[in-house]
Amino acid sequence: MFYLVAVLALALVAVAAIVGFPFFLQWLAVENVFFTTVKEGTAKAIMRGKSLDRFIMKFAEYHLNAPGKPWYKQGFTDIDEKIHRLPDWEVLYHGKGNRKGFAEESDEYYDVRSEWEPFDRLLKHLGLHWVGWPWASSVYVYAFEWNETYTERTEGKEKVLPRAEPTDFIYVADFTYAIRTDSAETNDRLPTDELTLVTVAIRNPYRALFSGEDWIRRITAAINRHVRNFVGSKGYDELISITKGKDVGVTNTAAKWAEDFSIPIIRLSELLPDETEESPPPKGLRGRYGVEIRTADLQTVELSGTAEEKKQHQEAATKVYTAEQDAKAKRLTGQAEADVIKMRGDQEAEALAARLKVIKEHGDAGMLLAQLDAIQESSKGAGNTVVWANSPFAPLTGLLKPEAKKGDNP
Repeated sequence: MFYLVAVLALALVAVAAIVGFPFFLQWLAVENVFFTTVKEGTAKAIMRGKSLDRFIMKFAEYHLNAPGKPWYKQGFTDIDEKIHRLPDWEVLYHGKGNRKGFAEESDEYYDVRSEWEPFDRLLKHLGLHWVGWPWASSVYVYAFEWNETYTERTEGKEKVLPRAEPTDFIYVADFTYAIRTDSAETNDRLPTDELTLVTVAIRNPYRALFSGEDWIRRITAAINRHVRNFVGSKGYDELISITKGKDVGVTNTAAKWAEDFSIPIIRLSELLPDETEESPPPKGLRGRYGVEIRTADLQTVELSGTAEEKKQHQEAATKVYTAEQDAKAKRLTGQAEADVIKMRGDQEAEALAARLKVIKEHGDAGMLLAQLDAIQESSKGAGNTVVWANSPFAPLTGLLKPEAKKGDNP
């Protein structure tokens, strides 16, 4: 009986060990011991001692240009037969219609987790990746500070959430970061704070993590430089308005702002302000830090300072705006009055020219007609009396009087 109980106990322990083994592996992966997990759209760097050993990435239809792998390419030739170099650890698209000559379009081909096939199948089934022996290999962890945004429920406004924490992965898919610019002066000398949302994709995790500089600080500095220049060229009322005038449509304004604000920030991926087309490589944020800016949008513009300072700035901006509108109204009123005077003068000149033409063509008769026309114009209005000196009709007044009858008083 004792032996039977012992056998059953051992069997239960074995079953528990077999059932619990996957959960134990998952726990190890959370701690990055022996194994790790990789979220879709991210990559992790695996270190051997203090040197990079390899990257692990999970990104549908993309793979890393990993040295030593069957798919590794030093370059490719485009349709114009121009040769392009492909850096190590570049994120490359291998999906349908890729232009770099990758015949294998399946993600499975680029997912090699282990040389031992049964172990490979187990890792894929559990969603795990082999890191290595803990005393030799580890997942790279670095300090990362960035800003995200969230929508406040009460006011519905975008708020910035600063983040700072140890991080063991890097996004290779698109991710949106919030860039704050403090105390940028407008051209009417008002200090303002701007919030810019930029969508960023890491195109080379090696350059982003091991270039010797913090990539998020570099793109923040480059974007802030552009934002300050942009704000300095605009007035405060222009920055906070959707359109620049009643006759300008929203579509035209959006296109203009994209040209002035968004496109120059996106072009930082290829060329930084201090670089030229003739500058030696690497150039731009992508060449230097493996970072590509996909979109850039100016979300908010607010006056800087405390609540009291903002109030003072707002009052100053209102006074400037009111003064400008008053001056504009006065200019419009003066222009309207000048236009009326000119129009009247033009009409009178035309009328005078017509009268002179009649006089010239008809002599005395024309002069008489001109006088009659003037009298008619002057007599308009109730109670007006017109005295016509030297009237040519004076001799006729006696003829028009009725003859007196005999016996009537003179």
